[in-house]
Amino acid sequence: MAVACGRGFTVVVVEKGDLWSFGKGASGQLGLGTDKDQLLPALVGGACGVFDGEAVVMVAAGTSYTAGVTKDGALWSWGEGYHGQLGHGDREPRQRPERLGREMFDGSPAVMVACGGGHMLVLTAMGLVWSCGFGGCGQLGGDAGMQLVLTLVAAERFGGAQIVMVAAGAAHSVALGTNGRVWTWGSNDDGQLGHNDTRQRLVPTQLAGKALGWSATVMVAAGGFHTVAVMIDGVLWAWGHGRRGKLGLGDEHDRLVPARVGAEEEFGGSPVLMAACGDLHTLAVTKAGTLWSWGGGKDGRLGHDDENNRLVPTQVEAQHFGDAKIVSATAGHAHSAAVTEHGGLYTWGTGTRVESDDGEVEVPWGLGHGDGETKSVPTRLAPALLLGMRVGRCYGLPPLHALAFAMGNHSRLGRAAQTAPAAAHNGKDCAYVSMPGELVQRIVEACGTWPEGRAGQLEGVVRLLGGGMIDERESTLKVKDEQGSMEDKV
Repeated sequence: MAVACGRGFTVVVVEKGDLWSFGKGASGQLGLGTDKDQLLPALVGGACGVFDGEAVVMVAAGTSYTAGVTKDGALWSWGEGYHGQLGHGDREPRQRPERLGREMFDGSPAVMVACGGGHMLVLTAMGLVWSCGFGGCGQLGGDAGMQLVLTLVAAERFGGAQIVMVAAGAAHSVALGTNGRVWTWGSNDDGQLGHNDTRQRLVPTQLAGKALGWSATVMVAAGGFHTVAVMIDGVLWAWGHGRRGKLGLGDEHDRLVPARVGAEEEFGGSPVLMAACGDLHTLAVTKAGTLWSWGGGKDGRLGHDDENNRLVPTQVEAQHFGDAKIVSATAGHAHSAAVTEHGGLYTWGTGTRVESDDGEVEVPWGLGHGDGETKSVPTRLAPALLLGMRVGRCYGLPPLHALAFAMGNHSRLGRAAQTAPAAAHNGKDCAYVSMPGELVQRIVEACGTWPEGRAGQLEGVVRLLGGGMIDERESTLKVKDEQGSMEDKV
């Protein structure tokens, strides 16, 4: 993710590949070499020197720990390590990022990481899944023990399918294969695995094709105790714990099998591109660039200027984002964040305190505005707080900037620039005027930043990082049912 929300803290990747953090720091999860809270964004590192000088591609946040993947395919983790979730072979916390290189994954680069309550999942370029941390509910995909180092989840447990995306909940795990099929395992008390029962699974178990309407899944997300899947046609499915309406199905009932969220007219009629799950709420971003939220509204985490629960998806007013389109969003325990198409960051929710179900009170400071105040609507983080850097590694350039970039990099536009007449001709004979508009538009649309390496080839990861609106390429997935028939989904 370009932005990740943990329990009371936030981590942010900016355009150069540097990482910033703010919020609660008691376990070292901010990566700043201290356990102090941070009211304002502070630079962790990245291409500036930390992370071996490598740019950070993506980041993930667990309950009180953090992990990131750098351009060279290395994994870095820090924060609370009591359950071995950092993967360093012990249970010690880390206050600074510590490297886990390709050698940990048989030489294959890491392309994605997901952090749960006390376990971590890593996806490598070979399409293999590795896990570590607490496995008491089977969420590691092998046995119910604790693993202090990253351990391979046997490929045969996925039927030999190559995995292209992973997600981690409080105590359950989800994986998505190239064939558009979904595997789940771990805790299942609330039906979050989607297998029509409440029995935990120690190993990955494939969801029946009919459970998701025989369509191909392109993205998955896991909350504390619920799960969602985005289909290639933009339909959203949800299952698991339904308290406070976080499934978006109009009630607070649990679902043991996936249920479609809304009908065709849901989400303003626009296909869903990506979704994010918090502990008590859910967010979705559509192709139209709108943001929708539902579930628990306490502390303003839904962004609707109140604390009311929403049982169905409700659009967050575009005016709060200056009418800019949203490309990605993330949900924590009691706060949320979203990134606009041009790299603006908005946060909202609690900035002062969190009351947990067991009565404990925490002071997270996770919004980054420096005032510790709750924001009941999305509020932009002042660009100066991130030294003017745009957020994310994946966003579109403003049209004029994109055209200028294209002129310097595209052979036809470049040649035209060398022979274009002077401005005194008022553009009447300008080479660009005579060029097909479709060509110019296609070049402009192609000019945007993009995740480096293998990550940029994984559709679910690209959507997670905010590239869904930029990427207009068609993708074809084949879904195979239990009887062996093959169905193409475009």
